[in-house]
Amino acid sequence: MAKKKEPKTVLSAINAIIKAAIYEKEDRFGSSEDYFKFDEELLNKVKKDAEFLAEQFSITGKQSVLFSIIIEMAKGDEFTKKDLAYRLKTNFVELLSYDEDLKALEAALLIKRCRWGRIRVAEDAQRCIEKNKPFKRPPINNLSTFTILSRMTRLFRGMNNDEVDRDMALNEMDGMILANPGTSIAKTADKYGILKFDATGNDHFDEDDGWMENDYNDSMCPAERMFFYALCYRYQECEDDECWWWDFREFFKDTVLDELQTTYKDEELSLQEKKVVVFSTRDGMVVKDRFKIDDPVKEELLADCGGLHDHSNIHGLLKYEDLQEKNLFYDEPVRKSVDTLKNLLSDKRYAEVREALEQQGLRSGFTCLFYGSPGTGKTETVYQLAKQTGRDIIMADVAKLKSMWVGESEKNLKRLFSNYKKLVHNSSVTPILLFNEADAIFGIRQLGAERAIDKMENSLQNIILQEMEDLKGILIATTNLTENLDKAFERRFLYKVKFNNPSVDVKCKIWNAMMPELSEADAHFLAEKFDFSGGQIENVVRKKAIQTILTGHNPEIEDLMTFCCEEMMGARSQQRKIGF
Repeated sequence: MAKKKEPKTVLSAINAIIKAAIYEKEDRFGSSEDYFKFDEELLNKVKKDAEFLAEQFSITGKQSVLFSIIIEMAKGDEFTKKDLAYRLKTNFVELLSYDEDLKALEAALLIKRCRWGRIRVAEDAQRCIEKNKPFKRPPINNLSTFTILSRMTRLFRGMNNDEVDRDMALNEMDGMILANPGTSIAKTADKYGILKFDATGNDHFDEDDGWMENDYNDSMCPAERMFFYALCYRYQECEDDECWWWDFREFFKDTVLDELQTTYKDEELSLQEKKVVVFSTRDGMVVKDRFKIDDPVKEELLADCGGLHDHSNIHGLLKYEDLQEKNLFYDEPVRKSVDTLKNLLSDKRYAEVREALEQQGLRSGFTCLFYGSPGTGKTETVYQLAKQTGRDIIMADVAKLKSMWVGESEKNLKRLFSNYKKLVHNSSVTPILLFNEADAIFGIRQLGAERAIDKMENSLQNIILQEMEDLKGILIATTNLTENLDKAFERRFLYKVKFNNPSVDVKCKIWNAMMPELSEADAHFLAEKFDFSGGQIENVVRKKAIQTILTGHNPEIEDLMTFCCEEMMGARSQQRKIGF
């Protein structure tokens, strides 16, 4: 009885093609490597398997054979075009004839062409093949505006990592818009002529020739469409409503970006003429090197998603009326500096000084660095300045800004500054942006950074440096470790205030303010004997209060001495741990 033939599967078809394609093995660099045929003879030999795969993956038979060879070559990793030419025993020029097939495989989401032209199997396709299942790219019809924007985000991330071809990405985004005319983003694109729904034209754009020329009837040129989609991405994903050309360097070739920028400066972009893209404004003044999608257009575009983003609930916002008022004591140099800042940040003087600086063409942002030993009142001084001048605070949570995911930390930091700018714009009194323990993010930049973590740190610092240059508000940073600050940051701080441990006279005042029942003599004795910061004195006073609750009577001076000695021992223990 004849053996029943097993039904054809994805893996069996790929395996049959690979076995037929391999014609030679050769030792290279100590390992055995396969060489593949890729010609008419092979295509005829594996025609049935190739047609089966073509149906499963929605590609041509020739492309399914090439894809099978790529799977075997990659073995879960990446390889270069040079490797492909070598293993196909062909020259590099002849390999260029396969470029359209490679682009088709990329458009089908089966492969990715990564940085420096490396090729690998796409993750979703790899998972389906491992499960012996067919893979077909997700349909582009019946999508919502939110889904379209989410897919745009993935495409722009891919372009940013050199994993997605620009032409392919633009085709994909155009296709999603045209396939979903009922969405708010598609209606907006049609209304402003960004992509008209009677569009007929090329399905592939030659970036060297046609990106600044119309390829669809009555639609904007490919470069302007990509520019519009990129602005949507920046707003939706990065909360960035104040873009500049550096943000788009990964999405265009230099020549196209230069031409876009020149046309923008001449105010001749179609997006500008139709009031889709406008200059950003700060405090009512136009800033021509920054731009955004105009708010009414964004309202139309995001109508399906609730319209403009709501920034009223800003994370880390401290309202000045919720801050507790405290009496702080300083030595004379610090007191003078703090009084100067208090005077400067008063509502009337702040407006006068800003206006005077702007009239002289000088930067009007105020940046302050409070540095010195722990517990000397740096953060509390910021709170009291905010309380006394009626200014809210946005507290930058450095731990939450940094993320393990590539690009997320930069996005978080941009969102922080974007939220701060919006709060400045919407507030009658300019708030304070506070970076506490700033050395964690204002650290020394790494020269020639190679590790991903070092590159991320440098990227964050470059963003902060640029934002400090362009600041239209008040930024205060505190740190215990000034030696960890990059010199570029030090130069950008207008005011620098050093907080040392207080003098004996100031410590006496702190002891008396925190423990009014303490005699002048005892306060002076403790101030002379223990070189404490205000924070350390507060720790002792808290211990005293706890002891009173537990025992029912006030501790004597001897008990206070014990608490002080314990505090000194704790401080020495912490100092020994520094650097580990």
